[in-house]
Amino acid sequence: MSGGSIECNAPPVATPATLSVQQQKSARRLSWLEVIANWPLERLVGFWLGMILIFGVIYWLAGIGMGWGLQAGSSIVHPDVSGFATAIYFSFVTALSIGYGDVIPIGPLRILAVVEGIAGLLVFGCVISKLVSRRQEELTAEIHRTTFEDRLDRVRTNLHLVFSDLASVQQLRSEQGTLPHQVLRRLESTVRVFRGELQTIHDLLYRSNIEPDEETLESILANLLICLQSLVELSESCPEKNGASADLDLALRAIGNLAREICGECVPRVYAPTLKGAMDQIQVLAERLAE
Repeated sequence: MSGGSIECNAPPVATPATLSVQQQKSARRLSWLEVIANWPLERLVGFWLGMILIFGVIYWLAGIGMGWGLQAGSSIVHPDVSGFATAIYFSFVTALSIGYGDVIPIGPLRILAVVEGIAGLLVFGCVISKLVSRRQEELTAEIHRTTFEDRLDRVRTNLHLVFSDLASVQQLRSEQGTLPHQVLRRLESTVRVFRGELQTIHDLLYRSNIEPDEETLESILANLLICLQSLVELSESCPEKNGASADLDLALRAIGNLAREICGECVPRVYAPTLKGAMDQIQVLAERLAE
């Protein structure tokens, strides 16, 4: 009820209905320019050139049908082929707002020339904006590609380090029979790194706008499969792992659940024919790790 009272006492100019009407009017005033600004560059350039041609024809026809048109110096531009070329030239100069002054409009055509000058500036501004925007998009895409490749390189490097650490832990396990507390701490740190790299691989597969090439992806998945196989074997052969910290157990389950999402049915179709086998093996190992 108090909310209704506040709404009743609000000034009429601040009501949502009033603001909506004002926004609709503003949208109607700007809609034509927004529509043109959203056109692709080629269409914008074509529209701009077509507008110049149409205005040039109007200048020329005005000299034929109405007796007034353009004036070059002290002479009236005649409605012939030479006059048509002069009208097109004047239209270009007007649209570009150069204003040499060698050709001038007569009578009401001055208003038309002002309209063309304004329209030409607006459309030409959209063309320049599109050119700048296209270049910015190219630079942004290049930055994304470079960042993406850096991520791939870090993933490959970190997976190699993870495999080396897991191999060292396995060697200690086979030599000593049990793992000391310090080694378990080292294993916990390695598992955390592995979990982060697995998340990165998952994002590269399903959340990235850039798809890695098949050779790179195959290499990453091969390294992932080796690391996951070593982690599963180590997890199943170490009874002392059950006495490790809860963080290690949670990290292992998280790795299993996350790796389970990387499977032959989920991988992008473009990679499915050649990488389905690796995806299926990852899913099987993930099931064993998540148990």
